[in-house]
Amino acid sequence: MGVKAFTDALRALLEGGDNEFAADIEALIGTPVTRVLRANTPWEQIGANLLPCFVMEQGDGRASGWGTGEDSGLVIGHSSQGFASELDVCLLWQQQDRETAADQRAQLPEIFARLCLRNPQPGGVNGAWLQEWMPDQGVRHPMQCWAARIHAEYDITRTP
Repeated sequence: MGVKAFTDALRALLEGGDNEFAADIEALIGTPVTRVLRANTPWEQIGANLLPCFVMEQGDGRASGWGTGEDSGLVIGHSSQGFASELDVCLLWQQQDRETAADQRAQLPEIFARLCLRNPQPGGVNGAWLQEWMPDQGVRHPMQCWAARIHAEYDITRTP
């Protein structure tokens, strides 16, 4: 378990691995979204031919004693250490009507929260949830962007 397993599992869910999520996104923006771009591609470099799409990038990580209260995340004998990390996920799509776009952005937190509630341990993490979101408030109109931060807690175990 770790960052790569978490990232790969969440990517699979975004690409259609969770039927309810895929249906909710398609109903919301009017088309399926199965493309996931990695490595935080700058929005200005994403052509209209790639929209709609998700863009995801690994966020910050740190030691975590989730469930233990130990700040270092270390267990007795240093056999494992707990960590927390973030994964930033953006949904990019086109919507000409500003009112419709605002309504779409307002519905995304619930859709992403339900995805995490149905899939609380992607990639074998101890737990993952929607930590926060940042709508772009239509500043790139007619391109729309809504960004989510997905938080994960996991352990790395010492090898013998």
